[in-house]
Amino acid sequence: MKVLLLSPYPESIKKTIEAAGDTVDVYTEKIGHGFVSDNYYEFIVSYGYRHIIKWDVLAAIQNAAINLHISYLPYNRGSHPNLWSNAEGTPSGVTIHRIDEGIDTGNILFQKEVFIDKSTHTFSSSYQLLTQEIERLFELNWKYLRNNDCLGWKQQGEGTFHLYKEADALMKYMPKGWDTNISEFIYNMTMDREEKS
Repeated sequence: MKVLLLSPYPESIKKTIEAAGDTVDVYTEKIGHGFVSDNYYEFIVSYGYRHIIKWDVLAAIQNAAINLHISYLPYNRGSHPNLWSNAEGTPSGVTIHRIDEGIDTGNILFQKEVFIDKSTHTFSSSYQLLTQEIERLFELNWKYLRNNDCLGWKQQGEGTFHLYKEADALMKYMPKGWDTNISEFIYNMTMDREEKS
């Protein structure tokens, strides 16, 4: 099978796909339906891809498209899921879901909740942990995903969603940037909000 991997960090995912005997091309730029059909792709895997995949691309691939997202959907759709799970106290985890016309709204295919010790982890180290977990979840399940016969289940509840620029408002609570300890971040944010109330 010929797979299109849309990812700026494809190494682990590419290795898993090739280990199953599939061929894979890596791409990071915006694509249209012609790109998919002209290159005879049979499956799309999106992982950290910065562009929205439009309905005509999904139609061209016959909906054989999945996304790897480092959040416990339906919580923290969109950008910076690791930041928002800690800022809002929602579950942390990883999800492989079918791509539909929304942003991170498709049927959940595989999912795992991940415990993050806020007293020991920074945002950088917790991001690395979530990255390892999603890549492992993909490795364990590509043999099922590649057949495109996993129906999954609809996301339950309203969940949460955040745009990329929304994270700017929280950076003032992170004195060491992404290397800030998560507990320190939560303390800073809580104290600031108490002072304002």
